[in-house]
Amino acid sequence: MNIRKGSVAAATLITGTLLASSAPAAVGTPHLKADVASTPALSVTMSSKPTVFKVTGPRTLPAGQVDLTLVAGTGEQEFAVMRLHNGYTMAELRKDFATFGKSERNPTPAGLAALRHVVHNTTFYGGIDSGVGHKTVSASVTLPKAGTYYVIDDNNLPGGGAAPVKLNVTAPVATQPAPTVAVVQTATTAKRFTGPVNLPASGTIEFHNASTSSPHFMFLQHVKTGTTRKQVINAFKSNGGGPELPGAVGTDVVFMGLSMTLTYTLPAGDYAELCFFPDLKTGMPHAFMGMVRIVHLS
Repeated sequence: MNIRKGSVAAATLITGTLLASSAPAAVGTPHLKADVASTPALSVTMSSKPTVFKVTGPRTLPAGQVDLTLVAGTGEQEFAVMRLHNGYTMAELRKDFATFGKSERNPTPAGLAALRHVVHNTTFYGGIDSGVGHKTVSASVTLPKAGTYYVIDDNNLPGGGAAPVKLNVTAPVATQPAPTVAVVQTATTAKRFTGPVNLPASGTIEFHNASTSSPHFMFLQHVKTGTTRKQVINAFKSNGGGPELPGAVGTDVVFMGLSMTLTYTLPAGDYAELCFFPDLKTGMPHAFMGMVRIVHLS
């Protein structure tokens, strides 16, 4: 969710350079009667210059896993898959995010109320953030039941960019092959990351939001070897830092109790796991509140 990008823009001003800046769809057939169905796939092509948001793949698909690919052009690109709850509209979503966005760096009571209104009336299942310079990233999300879902341009807050693409999700029809993941990284209610600290530099991991109270996402940011969690947190409050390092990728927002997978290739080294989703009470990005962990990719 591109709440992070506004937060990162602000963070960049105070962190210096400690953190790095960073084919045709395989379509599952809704009426397939075999015991195992191929997994539907959506490919999203995005660019900032020129502005491009193109979703390729089925618009009607069965409930279950959906494979995602982001082909990113110029700049950092991000999209999400989400659902509106009954009675809540895309127009209201845009209005709420616009209200929050006006005071994002110094949230007002009205802005925080609008953010909570979004969280209480939507479900975000995940998505992909390309990071800077990452051209192709893959992932998978699970759409649990029949209904209307949306693929949304998340570069300028949800609903603030290109028109969303509607998906008609039908009842599940067959078992799908489960993705193979190397490790699971978990976000907790305490605004922390848990799980193995050694991750593949190239492979598939699972991100699970075990929080009972807040959406989270996971952004992997390349940092100098030996960088500590405390240094990253302190960097948000100072102008200190070191040379920039290439390498970053992330999920989009995953709501409470949900999981997604992320497949990437990054340079080996130390990375900071970060979540910049704003606290629902104060508006402070979670990373500023300590949701930072150092992991190693090899």
